[in-house]
Amino acid sequence: MSQVQHLLETHPHWPAVNAIYHKLQAAGYKAFLAGGCVRDALLGITANDLDVATNATPDQIEALFEKTVNVGKVFGVMRVIIGDADIEVATFRTDGDYKDGRRPDHVEFSSPEEDAKRRDFTVNALFYDLVAKKVLDYVDGEKDLKIKLIRTVGDAERRFKEDHLRLLRAARFVAQLDFSLDSATQTAIGAMASLVNTVSGERLRDEMGKLLKAKAASKGLRVMQETGLLKELFAFRLSDNSWQPRGPTKETWHFLSLFMRKASREELEKAVALLRLSVKEQRAILKSWELWQNPSAFLQKRRGEQLQALTDPGVLFALQVLLSEGTQSASIQNILDDWESWGAELPKPYLNGEDLKGKLSGKSIGVCLAEAFNEQLERRLDSREKALAWLQGYLQKEQHG
Repeated sequence: MSQVQHLLETHPHWPAVNAIYHKLQAAGYKAFLAGGCVRDALLGITANDLDVATNATPDQIEALFEKTVNVGKVFGVMRVIIGDADIEVATFRTDGDYKDGRRPDHVEFSSPEEDAKRRDFTVNALFYDLVAKKVLDYVDGEKDLKIKLIRTVGDAERRFKEDHLRLLRAARFVAQLDFSLDSATQTAIGAMASLVNTVSGERLRDEMGKLLKAKAASKGLRVMQETGLLKELFAFRLSDNSWQPRGPTKETWHFLSLFMRKASREELEKAVALLRLSVKEQRAILKSWELWQNPSAFLQKRRGEQLQALTDPGVLFALQVLLSEGTQSASIQNILDDWESWGAELPKPYLNGEDLKGKLSGKSIGVCLAEAFNEQLERRLDSREKALAWLQGYLQKEQHG
């Protein structure tokens, strides 16, 4: 068994794909694996998803399978659900004009060869014939894989005019695969870089997240710099485009926080708005950025306030990054150890508003409860009884000024 066949057949979704393939074939249709999963198998990588391409139309796919989802029927794209597997099954197609720089105005169902020619990059335009157990390559994608090259299918400017996100995807695939960029493709990106501004924030966010997480992210960022994409989207990175993620970087917002670390507040807010991040992600990135600008201000706070701040994931991440860089290591480690000793969550306060009813009013209530909670977090109060005794002393001091 070849490496390609082995990687495909050991994929978690293989049983579902195999069932889809045999059902399509039994009904008289062609079906191939397509795109990134073929590319990855040739590179010895297990793909995230297995995608199927067929000459069956969406209506025929819908009629053939019990559970389908219409994700883009007008463009020939369906999803077939078998068990826990959700498999994209797309009809071979030729695209019409792209007037919005994102989607074709119409499509015509066609052949594998025509379908390959409308795809973005040669390495993503490969098919795998499950019967013959061989790769179908109409665009020299295998050759580009061997020489580790990202090159558009056909005319580069035409491919980028069709979908402006492809400008950024080129840089992302350089980063993801650790490949080089074809010179003609790079020239076209440089000439058309401004078109990246027409891409939706959600699509930009997804691509930048994948690029920054990639094994050769610095190469992708260099492509962005050399082609003008960086100037168009994140000009604040032009003076220093070095990249070395630190700390426990897992989530997309972690990588974006580090990427935006040296931005001014105005630049940060503009970038966060551009990428259409969730309110929670925006807050976390802003909190990380604020702490990185002035770590000393945070480290000078009392321990109770520090621990309460750690409920914000941005603050926690920022400290973990500073710790990994050796900044104020002892102080930060002590804070994090203390946080872990509380189970990485705040305890229930011993005192509440009911305890102060009729004793204090207005803002004084909040001030008292905040002080009591800080005392609790700093372990000077370790029971409700002690907290109530502390409250009596606090009230006496308030009464006597």
